[in-house]
Amino acid sequence: MKKLITPRWVFAPLFAALVLAGCSTVTAFEPVAAPAAPLAFKELDGRWAALQPAEAQPRGEWWKAFADPLLDDLVARADRNNTSIQLTAARLAQARALLRATDADRLPQLGFSAGANRQSASPALGTTAPSTVLNAGLGASYEPDLFGRLAKASNAAALDAQSREALVQSTRLLVQSDVAQTYFGLRALDAERALVRQTVGAYRDTLRLTERRYAAGDVAELDLARVRTEVASTESQALALDRRRAELEHALAVLLGEMPSALTVEERASEADWTGPLPQVPPGVPST
Repeated sequence: MKKLITPRWVFAPLFAALVLAGCSTVTAFEPVAAPAAPLAFKELDGRWAALQPAEAQPRGEWWKAFADPLLDDLVARADRNNTSIQLTAARLAQARALLRATDADRLPQLGFSAGANRQSASPALGTTAPSTVLNAGLGASYEPDLFGRLAKASNAAALDAQSREALVQSTRLLVQSDVAQTYFGLRALDAERALVRQTVGAYRDTLRLTERRYAAGDVAELDLARVRTEVASTESQALALDRRRAELEHALAVLLGEMPSALTVEERASEADWTGPLPQVPPGVPST
């Protein structure tokens, strides 16, 4: 009986097809379209236009609309020293370096090497004169992007760099808004503390007057105790505001990337010392 012998090379095409199928499983990424939104609110008169997404673009110096030189200086210091901004900027630099390295893999690679070796001959050879051996080499390599692996890797690195750049701008905007809100919180507390101090002074004057009237027998002891309670309560409120201002000042120092003990924001008790013209907002625009 004859045996049917199958040559090994018969399975070679099947094996090659399986390998090629495994290499071609990379699918193209199709971004999902965002839902369509109206161009403007229905309350507006058509003077406003829809904005295009531009997360990676600078947001402008919006805080200068408040015309406060100290606020301008604080925001500039935060842009330079804030640790969150520095971290996102470092990650952006890392992503860009990875993009350059990924793009370099798609180009031909050249290499050069050189060396020198100095040695002495054995006396058994009849000479002891030293000799120097020089060597040099040049190599080149290129990896064809047969299945799009390098192109996909380069595209992924580019998208990652774009997202990192958008994150830097978003982080910078967040820090700038936090600095502005904390600064205006300080100024609001300054005005409130000035009012509370005036109230404490008025209550103390009332207490002195009530003590004199009590000594003269004009008021009861209950009236004197009530005035003393009001003075103590108002003084406690003033101390709480002082503590709250110190906390805001420390929070502002953290946003600026500075030591809290090294930052002192000068108090501006008068509202006219720090309030400036506010940006004009057209009527009819929703608040949120």
